[in-house]
Amino acid sequence: MVAITAPGSLLGERVAAGLAGIPDTAATLFVPARFADRHRTARPFDCPLPDLCRVLFQDYRGLVMIMALGIVFRLLAPLLNDKRTDPAVVVLDEKGQFVISVLSGHLGGANDLARYLAGYLGTRAVITTATDVHGLPAFDVLARQYNLAMEPFAAVRELNAALVNGEPVAIFTNICLEVPGSANLTVRPLAAFESGADTGGWTVLVTGKLIKGVKPGTLFLRPRNLVVGIGCRRGVTGREIQDAVKQALEMADRSFAGVRLLATVDFRLNEPGLIGMAEEWGIPLTGFSREEIEAVFKNRASKLSYSDFVFQKIGVGGVCEPAALLAAPGAGLILPKTKLGGVTVAVAEESWQ
Repeated sequence: MVAITAPGSLLGERVAAGLAGIPDTAATLFVPARFADRHRTARPFDCPLPDLCRVLFQDYRGLVMIMALGIVFRLLAPLLNDKRTDPAVVVLDEKGQFVISVLSGHLGGANDLARYLAGYLGTRAVITTATDVHGLPAFDVLARQYNLAMEPFAAVRELNAALVNGEPVAIFTNICLEVPGSANLTVRPLAAFESGADTGGWTVLVTGKLIKGVKPGTLFLRPRNLVVGIGCRRGVTGREIQDAVKQALEMADRSFAGVRLLATVDFRLNEPGLIGMAEEWGIPLTGFSREEIEAVFKNRASKLSYSDFVFQKIGVGGVCEPAALLAAPGAGLILPKTKLGGVTVAVAEESWQ
């Protein structure tokens, strides 16, 4: 949160107190150094404002700017990158008359933040996204609420526009979604699509399964409930691991977009190929000790692939299956240990509900 005047700094204290009511939220108020003695908890800054904003834009998930909207535009325009990664930005005037959602209204949560602060301050939220103005659901908001990955992301804009323009849109899903009603939006079982139902318009498929032959513009919303266990030889390249994982997911009939975590044995966490692949894909990588892996084999001895050769090499009878199950307690293997070149892969799927 940034304020640049004395009145704005006082409003910033009220806003910080309001943000403290949001679970798991820590608010920091930045004020000019010349006002620092008036605010015990604020952090003073004396660097140029563009330099401060450049750092905050990278380090924070949300920014509350208490200043003129035009100033914010000029400060942040050079920093904009992607709506999937840019932080939420909300702007308040110095009297707190309006709380304006400026950037990342849906995915970043700026619209929700603006509404919350307006309610706390007893003022008005300014929301301009078309779906919100018309009281319609937005598919990027739906994805955020249910932790779904959007594939392809470019289709989201088209589907949201179709709703606003009154064009027919059908959602096919195998779980119950709380979707606001709309005359041109229908929600149907996924089985209806799989049996050949004609959508007669735009289509949204809520499923982790691979479905081929869909018409252009179809949006998939993928549950992030897959954990991929990986075993590999020392020195294997990131490209080899990527190719193996992609092939394994195709064999499991699941989309790559649904992978939330990669898992392996802890002494492979320093493998450059694994590290590089995880960083390139933006997926967390975790590891488990030999003792943890061996405990899984003892508990599920009859259900896992065990190799005496692997045990002689690394001290456990396998990596990919137990690592996947350790990373996803309660999950089931939908692809058992599969050897693909110098890589072994197993895929565990958690209950979406």
